[in-house]
Amino acid sequence: MARNLSGKTALVTGASAGIGKAIVKNLVDHGLNVIATGRREAALDALVSKYGTDRVAGIAGDLNDGEFVAELVASASHVDILVSNAGVLKYAPILDLTYDDIEEMVHTNVLGTFRITHEIAKAMVERGRGHIIVMTSTAAREVYPLGSIYCATKHALSAFANALRIELQAKGVKVSEIAPGMVDTDIRESSDHPDVIAALSARKFEPLTPEEVARAVTFALLSSDNCANDLIELRPRGAAS
Repeated sequence: MARNLSGKTALVTGASAGIGKAIVKNLVDHGLNVIATGRREAALDALVSKYGTDRVAGIAGDLNDGEFVAELVASASHVDILVSNAGVLKYAPILDLTYDDIEEMVHTNVLGTFRITHEIAKAMVERGRGHIIVMTSTAAREVYPLGSIYCATKHALSAFANALRIELQAKGVKVSEIAPGMVDTDIRESSDHPDVIAALSARKFEPLTPEEVARAVTFALLSSDNCANDLIELRPRGAAS
């Protein structure tokens, strides 16, 4: 029997734009209350205004900031669901990436995700229930030109999700990995290398929409207690290699 999500509470990271913003909408539509966090305070305020303070709470901050994460956990440790979605991307030939580019991706995609997920998972284990969604990518199982470090961070996140699943499944906590291919968001705006622009212009398929990815999240959440959606991988039609 499918689960009833109405009245449950979810924490969504990276909620101020793109996939995260679409996830917030989808969860609210399914009757959930959402704590939305991200770095863009104005965008979070817009979500709160759109859905109402009784349905969405916006908490702006950076998951790389330990003090902010402690404050966030204090406000969100009770959540039934964590959607760990925050991430950044810089496509470029590996020798043209700067150390700062690499550090930002590793800190945000891996360490930031670990920090918040680690703390929320502890609270879920104490209660004996919960569902963690880790947003990775098809890049978690592939390595392609121009995406070296991004692929590496998503490989790390996939391994982290698998480890969480193995260790928490006997403690009442589900862990699902959602791995989309190319999605039509503004995350690629920082990738301005000519090789990247040429590669994106040459693609022969339409990217996924954030809403399509958000529906995969709710599909995982709606599954019965005995059904574990360990991995949901989705690609644009025509993108399979």
